Amino acid sequence: MKDKKKVAQDAYIAGYNRGRAVRDAGGKGSSVREVVWGGCTRRALSAGQEAEADRGAWVSGCLDGVSENAKHLPSSQVTKRTNDQDLLERFKAWLSDTDKRPMTAHVNRLTLVELHRSDYDIELTTDYPSTGDDHSAATDLAQSFVTWWDGDDGDGTAWNVVVRGTDGEASHKQTLMAIDKA
Repeated sequence: MKDKKKVAQDAYIAGYNRGRAVRDAGGKGSSVREVVWGGCTRRALSAGQEAEADRGAWVSGCLDGVSENAKHLPSSQVTKRTNDQDLLERFKAWLSDTDKRPMTAHVNRLTLVELHRSDYDIELTTDYPSTGDDHSAATDLAQSFVTWWDGDDGDGTAWNVVVRGTDGEASHKQTLMAIDKA
């Protein structure tokens, strides 16, 4: 088993290489989209196990790569996870006032996942299985969260919501931000 430093460094390098590839393919405009509009945070969700091991390190690497910055390998895990019971209770209270009330019984944790400086994702842990018939329930839950989320991220920017099943695997991932790419 790799230590956390090696995991973070591997994730960073994978993100850096992906960021460089995006920059090489799209030029300076791609840097703006990735840095300002959260492209690297969204890419991390589909980057596979290396990113999932330390999504924050992957995002940091991607941002450095797309910006043509020198590599700054992390010395420890970058991603920070914080459970937020208050935010969970507020979301459940909102759900209770909608036709989605039954969903409240299935969400048992809301985690703020700090990725890079002020960028973060939100993870909802549920009792849904990660695969199978309840996949549509996870999608419905994510869409309900997006509807509830008003875009007021406080001091940072929340980019995505990830619904996790009983095994900890992501069963649905969805952006929180409506982005006009015109």
